[in-house]
Amino acid sequence: MERHLLDIVQLAWCRELALDDDALTAGGRVTRVDDTADRLQVLRLGETTVVVGPGDAVAALAHIPDTALDASTVRTATGGHGARTHVLHYCADWVDASRVRDPLISHDARDLAELRRRCPPDDTIDATPADGDRVFVLLDDDHHPLSAAGYGEIHAILADVVALTVPEHRRLGLAATVATLATHDALDAGLVPQWRVRRDNLAGRGLAATLGYEECGSHLTVQLRDSV
Repeated sequence: MERHLLDIVQLAWCRELALDDDALTAGGRVTRVDDTADRLQVLRLGETTVVVGPGDAVAALAHIPDTALDASTVRTATGGHGARTHVLHYCADWVDASRVRDPLISHDARDLAELRRRCPPDDTIDATPADGDRVFVLLDDDHHPLSAAGYGEIHAILADVVALTVPEHRRLGLAATVATLATHDALDAGLVPQWRVRRDNLAGRGLAATLGYEECGSHLTVQLRDSV
């Protein structure tokens, strides 16, 4: 990733993880103890690894090399559960990945709510725009929602872009179309679009590449058994 873009992304994550603004610039491992947290976070960006969580969980990882901090290792070392790893992608330029000519687009929260109801619950965990996000919902000729993308702002720096399509209309380019609209809208607003996708979601990672996003790191969270 181009250095200036990485600097912006690092700044946003510093603020998200309550670190000093320049904490990620030196590389290596950065840690912050938060004994009020009920989860452990491991962020990788460029040459830097960040570990944030309760003191005992942070200490449990102290002697594990950064390259070995995968979900299984971290979960076992901390006695946690519910590990989730998202690959982080970022976009610096306008790439037109639209596959639908003259799409019928709605910004109505009711259309987004209907789309959510038409998708399996597991699909909506990571891929659904939240209430209050900037949203683009693609409708069919009968005004039924088929796909949506949207983003929420993170510290007025990043735009966390997500996309969701009803199962029976996937692999038709609908997500690429609405995600293009959301990504371009974020860029026009002066934000850096961020695309987070589960490591094993190859379709989502492929869509990110199609949209012009570049893979730059990962964010691992492990829910701890006991709140601290």
